[in-house]
This record gives sequence, C-alpha cells and structure tokens, in this order.
Amino acid sequence: MSGDRVQGLSSDLAAILPRLLDQVDKDRKTAIGISGAPGSGKSTLARAFVNYLNQAGSPACLLSLDDYYLGRGQREQLAVNLHPLFRQRGVPGTHELRRLLADFDQIQSGKLKELRLPVFDKSTDDRVAKQQWRSLEKVPQVIVFEGWCIGAMPQKQAELNAPANDMERIYDADGYWRQEVWKAWRQLYAALCKRLDQVWYIRVPDWNCVIDWRWQQEQELAQVNLKSRAEVEKFLGSFERIVKHMQDSYTQWADQVIEADRNHAISLPDQSE
Repeated sequence: MSGDRVQGLSSDLAAILPRLLDQVDKDRKTAIGISGAPGSGKSTLARAFVNYLNQAGSPACLLSLDDYYLGRGQREQLAVNLHPLFRQRGVPGTHELRRLLADFDQIQSGKLKELRLPVFDKSTDDRVAKQQWRSLEKVPQVIVFEGWCIGAMPQKQAELNAPANDMERIYDADGYWRQEVWKAWRQLYAALCKRLDQVWYIRVPDWNCVIDWRWQQEQELAQVNLKSRAEVEKFLGSFERIVKHMQDSYTQWADQVIEADRNHAISLPDQSE
C-alpha cells in the first residue's frame, strides 16, 4: 500500500498497519476486537485500522464499547437497586449489553436501514440525544470493535475474595459489587466469544502508566470531570482488578499482542519470537 495512505500517522502506528492487515481474512466477514487498559491507545489504533481497511478495499466499520455505557439516569438506578459503585461507568454491568449485541448482529446481517448506533459523551458522562446517534451507509466486510475489556477472559470466582485495592476494601467490604461485576463480565465474554474472530490486546508497561495516560486523556476533554491525577487514580480504582488480570492472563485469550511503551509508541512482537 502506498505511503501516502498512512500520511499523518505516527511512524510506529503506520509500520504495524500492513502487518495487521495481513491477518484479516478478506474472503469473508470478519469481526476483530481490540482491547487494552484505559488510555492505552486502542481507540487510536482502531480508527486508524478502519481507515486503512477502507483504503485497502475492505469496507470496515468501528464500534466502541464506550458508546454502550448506560446513561447517568440508568446508572443511578443501578446504584440504588444494586450497589452504589455502579453509579460510575466503567466495569461490566455498566453497559447496555442487549443493545450492543443487537446492533452487532444487525450489522453482521447487513440490514442497516433502521440502525442507529448510540454515542456516549465522556465530557458530560452521558449519552448524547438520539438525533445525534450514528448510522452506517455501507455494509462492512470487517467490524472493528474496541473497548478496554473486550475479549478478556474472566478470572476465577475464588480470586474475587481478596480486595484489589483500597476502593474495594472500603466500599465493597463484603465483595457483593465484585461478584455482580464478575457475573456481567462472564456474560460479556461469552457473548463476544461467539461473535469475534480475533482479539487483539494492547499490553502496557504497568498500572502507573494507565493512571498517567488516563489523566492526560482527561485533560483533553471539552469538559474536564476529573481535576487531578489523584481523582483519576480514584476513578480508575474500579478498573484496576480487571486491567491487572488482563495483564496476567492475555496469553490465554488474545490472538495478537501489541506492545505499548511509556511514550505510547506501539509495536508488534517479532514474528520469530
């Protein structure tokens, strides 16, 4: 593919796109999941890869797990009826899984006429009005679905007993919230196992990078919700258990590992490894 088609991309991202393209089966519809910790660059990679696929003649569309977060009102109901920690978006159980799967299956079926895809605005922590939801003009050959925990195999239930951090120790002392998250995590994993042909995982150096990157990402929002790194660390407390489990278990469920360094540069392992 000509170099001008990756113009404007960082050199590291431009370098791996052709190798990733080689992994796509161009003779049938394919669904690829891209996962990684918050701030790891999965959204950037997913957008670039979708553009690259379209330019290569393989019609592609992008779905984001973030767009299926429940609205603030719905999460407030979860907080009242289930557990206060569900007031914050993030973990499995704070997404509208039924709509996500219905939309995914409708795209796969090629029936796009009535399809409207939700859009979530992180600056307002809520979904935008339905008039601003997305539609698709062309049936895709490839669905690229990005989201922080997509494809991640749940940990064993017994591993939920010990709290992962102070947030769990203080606000989930009896482990009830962890159990409910785990149940939703299992549902998400099982549903996507049936729908995704490949899962690509962006592996980050450590948990501190996740906090730093999320803080950087927060400062770029139109309306900043988290006003300090300490607030970001507190917000990410609900993600920590799953993120660290993904780091420990990715060899069991990821089809392709993409390495991210502290400067956000990404690379693929040598094929000889």
